[in-house]
Amino acid sequence: MEDFEVIASIIQQERPTTTITTDTTLLHTQAVDGVEPRVIVTPDTSDDMAGIVQVLSNYPLTMLVSGGGTQLNEGGLPEHIDVLLKTTALKQVLEHEAPDLTCQCEAGITLEALQQKLALHGQHLAIDAPYPELSTIGGILAANSSGPKRFRYGIARDLVIGMRVIQANGEIARSGGRVVKNVAGYDLNKLYIGSRGTLGIIIEANFKLHPLPEKEQTLLLTADRLEDLIQTIIELTQSQLTPSAIELLTSDITTATSGRQITNGGNRYTLAVDYEGSTITIVRQIDETRKIANRHHTQIKHDLTGTEQDTFWRTVRNHMHGILTCKVSILVSQLGTYIQDVERICHEHNLSASIVAHAGNGILFIELPVAEALYTHQDVSHVLEIVTLLRQRASEMAGFLIIERCPTQLKPYLDIWGETGGNFYLMQRLKQQFDPQGLFVRGRFLGGL
Repeated sequence: MEDFEVIASIIQQERPTTTITTDTTLLHTQAVDGVEPRVIVTPDTSDDMAGIVQVLSNYPLTMLVSGGGTQLNEGGLPEHIDVLLKTTALKQVLEHEAPDLTCQCEAGITLEALQQKLALHGQHLAIDAPYPELSTIGGILAANSSGPKRFRYGIARDLVIGMRVIQANGEIARSGGRVVKNVAGYDLNKLYIGSRGTLGIIIEANFKLHPLPEKEQTLLLTADRLEDLIQTIIELTQSQLTPSAIELLTSDITTATSGRQITNGGNRYTLAVDYEGSTITIVRQIDETRKIANRHHTQIKHDLTGTEQDTFWRTVRNHMHGILTCKVSILVSQLGTYIQDVERICHEHNLSASIVAHAGNGILFIELPVAEALYTHQDVSHVLEIVTLLRQRASEMAGFLIIERCPTQLKPYLDIWGETGGNFYLMQRLKQQFDPQGLFVRGRFLGGL
């Protein structure tokens, strides 16, 4: 502990504006899956952060980077945390070239704050990650987080055109550039995005932007049979229509998000289809959607606009993060079959799962209603059996399942990320090359990286 205090003193001397916190109460609130950091360090500038990383790299310490903290409890159990390095002071929009539809910002700015600044110029960043008021740009990129509108706009990897990253030795590396059309070369941006902070610390990002749409309208559709909704989804994705999002929701989520009882009788699912653009374009697309729905015995029950629509989509995004949430990626054509298997497996185990699906992308979030505290071995075994069956079924259909969130006490028993696959050795070599001393906390990412 004495050596650690010396290190903290060195940091404070070299970077006097840096905030260093050792208050035990605050450290407890920042615990990740029960593992508390020994100190919290919040630099004022990216240069200060790089200098701090350089100091830390000279000692046998571990470090975890945090922004808004909305996704820190995702992934496996961290082995040990000496330093929790906060990016929240890095919250500037460094450059906004409105005519070029590009911007450069620091990693600690929240998505909501960035969107508000861009909206002043009639533009937005087409990422609708959960909890935008808390989620920072750096955290969103590190987790490759996205929302329902990924169907139209893609994910973070599709929108980033450049980054600045602090490497494990404290040096700042640049990748990409500030223009949409960059020169040929290795695309290091994609290497850092989704790496969960295991290869470097994202401190700045350059994005390509989109104009704010003139209008937005969401249709809520229902049908007597799930198969009819699935066929509606398939035809929508194969048509010339350009919905921004196609979400399939269980009725409990639909009622909670819209405040309306949409389904009737035994109808368990609702399809939400979102359109953005000019009024003329939206009217035409809604008319075509109605024709597609009629062909598959599907009805448009409601349409949402304005505040009601905003509330609906915000709740849908945030609803993906329950106490135990499985994320499944599967072929769109297999979506209906897999959902039926989920219902069968849950019924056999006396559960009723809630589902939010990015139906146009074949991504499902399955929330299992388990208690946050599991008291007996039987409780744990029950949950493990369900997750194992869901993962096995996804694998049989050429898909895969990861545990998005779960109680900490389950993590030693669950394989959070699933099988590593044949290319895992490449990830291990990259980790060794980018972080040879193991500065960035291990245990949370695939295969314990």
